[in-house]
Amino acid sequence: MNILFKGLSLACIALSLNASTLKEIIQSTLQNNENLKAQNLQTKAKQKTYQSVKNIYNPNLNVGANYTRLDLDTRAVQVGTTATAFLKLNINLYDGGKNKALKRQKFYEYESSRYLNTNDKKQTLLNVVTLFFQAKTVIENIKVFEEKSKLLKAEYERVKDRYNLKMATIDEVLKLQSEYEANKYTIEELKYQKTELLKNLSLLTGEKITNLDNSHLPEVKNLSYTQSSNIKALELSLKATQENINITSSIKKPQVKLEDSLNYFKYYNYNEKLLPDLPTKQNQFSLTLTYNLFDTSSKEKIESAKLIKLASATKLSYAKKQEKMEFDLAKQKLKTQVLKLQSLKSAVEMGNSVYKIVKTKYNNGVVDNITYLDALNKKIYNEALYRQALNDYEIAKANYYFKSGIDYKKVIKKF
Repeated sequence: MNILFKGLSLACIALSLNASTLKEIIQSTLQNNENLKAQNLQTKAKQKTYQSVKNIYNPNLNVGANYTRLDLDTRAVQVGTTATAFLKLNINLYDGGKNKALKRQKFYEYESSRYLNTNDKKQTLLNVVTLFFQAKTVIENIKVFEEKSKLLKAEYERVKDRYNLKMATIDEVLKLQSEYEANKYTIEELKYQKTELLKNLSLLTGEKITNLDNSHLPEVKNLSYTQSSNIKALELSLKATQENINITSSIKKPQVKLEDSLNYFKYYNYNEKLLPDLPTKQNQFSLTLTYNLFDTSSKEKIESAKLIKLASATKLSYAKKQEKMEFDLAKQKLKTQVLKLQSLKSAVEMGNSVYKIVKTKYNNGVVDNITYLDALNKKIYNEALYRQALNDYEIAKANYYFKSGIDYKKVIKKF
């Protein structure tokens, strides 16, 4: 039992040390994300709706039966009870273009849903990449501040020993203790942020994630902007609104309907002498033409449909401008991050150099602990900023890829 327990414990430790790669997380998201699964189901529902209206003539073949009985004051020439079985065919030969427009509308809605599905996948993956590198920033900053804790604790112990020997003042001890406690609080806050980010990442991927590897995105080459799947979805949605106008307008056009009914009759409770030739089988054919001369609602319905189309067109125009702007900003952001990295790298090198000089002076009693702590804080602050900038650079690359409008599958291959 002890051997089994130890074996399971070692397996759990090995599993927890196995960090998730960005590629694995992306693949898991595409397979397990519940929002994406829901969008897939909605797209399939749109497809089924389109298939249900593909035949513009809308033929119907119905079979049925009817039983009728007359009581009380019946005439001698009336049949008391009639049983009828029928087979009825209905076809809309012309409905003002309604079914044809309905077919096109459902097709555009289905295609729009497909593009929206693609756009949702792209946005979800961008969220995953962003969370991944945000979590990496927090994890790396925890290490930075834990290193600061070690330095502060060692210095606190040293100054405390000197205080016990009457070689340092109490304010020096308290100052270091205060900085140490404040740094512990910062680490705990960062640990909470790590937990929050990893839980959100786990929710998106559908799998528990506890560790992250050192994945990086490839360097970005010049990308040209192309309209995204979201724009294509909005364009198809606009076409669907035009078909809605056509559907609504069809009420003012002539309607032609064909109907053919085959009926079988069986009679009971009647005078066979007075009604000797009742039919037992009849076929009834009818061709009906109707035209709507006046109604009180069609005008407003048409105007409403036109306003909906205008709103869709305005929304599409805005989305195109916004998307191009976001691409230009993503491109500029990437350039800014490169410059920021160069600047922060120099700041880290300078901060480390200053800290070493100040620490030597502090140990030799040339400067006080306030100067020492200021140098230490600047060193840690610059290192934390630099690590954040490295991960922000990865996020900027992801934004540039996804905002360019290229297929998300091509983006994934680059990872």
